[in-house]
Amino acid sequence: MARTTKFSKDILLKKSVEYIKKYGYSNLTVRDIAKYIGCSTQPIFKNYDNFELYKNDLKKYLRQDYESFINNYIDENDYLYTISYAYALYAKKEPNVFLSLFMADLAGSRTVDEVLNTDRNKITIEAMVKQYNISLEEAKKIYRDTRFYTHGIATQLCIKSIKLTDKELSDLIRNNIEMNKGGN
Repeated sequence: MARTTKFSKDILLKKSVEYIKKYGYSNLTVRDIAKYIGCSTQPIFKNYDNFELYKNDLKKYLRQDYESFINNYIDENDYLYTISYAYALYAKKEPNVFLSLFMADLAGSRTVDEVLNTDRNKITIEAMVKQYNISLEEAKKIYRDTRFYTHGIATQLCIKSIKLTDKELSDLIRNNIEMNKGGN
């Protein structure tokens, strides 16, 4: 009878997300994950040919955690505000995952156009055209400016260099959106 794998990819990745939430991503090693899970490194390398393949799958799992959180806040009638607020709130509540996804080498780098053209951001921008009754180009500019303003706040929340109540966070984002709408 074949022996069942005790540590599937799914288990390894779920435990890895738990590890990152607790300890962060910056010095993540196979040994760290194995120790946290309670196994040798063998199950990891049985599931993955190399650490890069593992990290690619881990990034997908971290993104799922982020998407799940964000989806709890999105209101299609106020898309830009709710997605911006959720983004910054995630940085506050899950700083280690936020750091991994948006501020570490795992995040990679993108141009502004690449940011604007992701599926989620296109949906947000298109919703803004309808909500604010503005052109697509105006919506892109407002989205861009709000996105990078919000990222600055989120970064400060993530590294705990600023303390904001949820209301203060909400007000900062709302005020920024209103200011950007008025300037276009």
